[in-house]
Amino acid sequence: MRYFDRTQLDRVFEPRSIAVVGDKASSGFGWLLRFKDFDGALYSVHTNPSSISAIEALGITNHRRVTDVPRPLDYVLVNTPRRTAVDVFTQCIEAEVGGVAYFTSGFAETDAEGCAMQEEIARLARESGVVLFGPNCMGVYNPARNVPSSAGMPVGEAGPVAMLSQSGTHSGFFARALFAWHGLRERRGVSFGNAAALDAADLVEYLGDDDHVSVLAAYLEGIGQADAGDHERFTRGLARVAAKKPAIIWKGGATGDGARVTANHTGSAPVTPQDWGRILATTGAIGVDSMEELVDTTATIVKLGRLRGPRAGLLVLTGGQGPAITDTFVRHGLSVPALTQGSLDELATFFDPIGGSYRNPLDAAYATETPAMLARDLDVLDRDPNVDFVVMDFFGLVMSAHRVQNDYGLGQRHLSDLPDAGGERFIDAIAAHAQRATKPFFAIVSAAETEQEGLELRAVLRDAGILVFASAERAAAAYSNALADWGRRK
Repeated sequence: MRYFDRTQLDRVFEPRSIAVVGDKASSGFGWLLRFKDFDGALYSVHTNPSSISAIEALGITNHRRVTDVPRPLDYVLVNTPRRTAVDVFTQCIEAEVGGVAYFTSGFAETDAEGCAMQEEIARLARESGVVLFGPNCMGVYNPARNVPSSAGMPVGEAGPVAMLSQSGTHSGFFARALFAWHGLRERRGVSFGNAAALDAADLVEYLGDDDHVSVLAAYLEGIGQADAGDHERFTRGLARVAAKKPAIIWKGGATGDGARVTANHTGSAPVTPQDWGRILATTGAIGVDSMEELVDTTATIVKLGRLRGPRAGLLVLTGGQGPAITDTFVRHGLSVPALTQGSLDELATFFDPIGGSYRNPLDAAYATETPAMLARDLDVLDRDPNVDFVVMDFFGLVMSAHRVQNDYGLGQRHLSDLPDAGGERFIDAIAAHAQRATKPFFAIVSAAETEQEGLELRAVLRDAGILVFASAERAAAAYSNALADWGRRK
């Protein structure tokens, strides 16, 4: 790390006091309200009289300069025009602030004047030791201290994931999606935009060295300046972190047009696909190509833990899904092998093949009429020596069990509400299997009669502690990424 030590960054990521400079009435004082539940002292810095009165009506103390805020002041978020950038940072140095994040944009991503101003605040940061995030960023995220970097990010509790992002939108979406899709939380996160002084190499090392972080995720557009020294420093730091824990990176600007667009977004120097490929190969980091793959791979590693291999035991509720999912898995380097004769013999003792099949995949819609039968199906797959992980697909949402539906007048009911004659729910049997399984287990909810039904079922499975994916493609990509990382470590 170049101009700060870990203690200084800890101060900023674990702030006891925050000041927002220049929050706007036109945006409803969004930054101040975002920090309203912050576990510490919150201040405003503003000079406009009408804004000051409105801010004080919110119960927030306002000061006219950063140097007027009571010390120590750990973290400052700047939301003023770029022409004030140098003056505000100078005030922060005088106030001995821990770190400053500039939401303000219009720097290296715009014009020569912006480039010069960005370099000036970066110079001040390097010389003073005051940490600079950005500019053109959303700053730090600490859910345990109720410090979000964008609206709607989960707060109140911390989890095992750290995320660094040059995009503020991606930083916020990752946190919200990780929680909404998989019920997982971050420990720390940061949006660092143009990376004028604090760059990807610094943040990979800082977040990656946190013993409370088990997975490091990132969205990057650049890795420093386009020279061998910065590439080497980033590669060396990433390799050291990836040797200890999974590091998953979505690299923006992977094409020629994409590189031009990232330069317009964060002023990032381009990284050729060949250089990026060499970095991934050298470090062992996992490269992904979308937000979905970044979130899903993170959740797979956290939730499934130790993996075994590429061979799937697959249970489907309609026959056509068997070949479709198998083909998808095979394209990602996985397989759906034949079961052993012992498993087939056991299935033959209770599995009714009318309308189904007990080969792998198990086509179990018409043969799984009770939760107990479903549990036996899953247990056979879990014990089979040819199977490394077990998957259950919920195409169309409804567990067929048509005789149960007809006998009890249930009609087309949601899986979580569909009981057998004794009142047991299928979801309970699935959750119980997930708890006792000796092999990784996850679910796929890939299609529903309505999107809302799909969201509801995924939420039911997630809340039961089950890893669930919105498509076979996403499941296969995430599992194969996690398997490759596990294979590298074992």
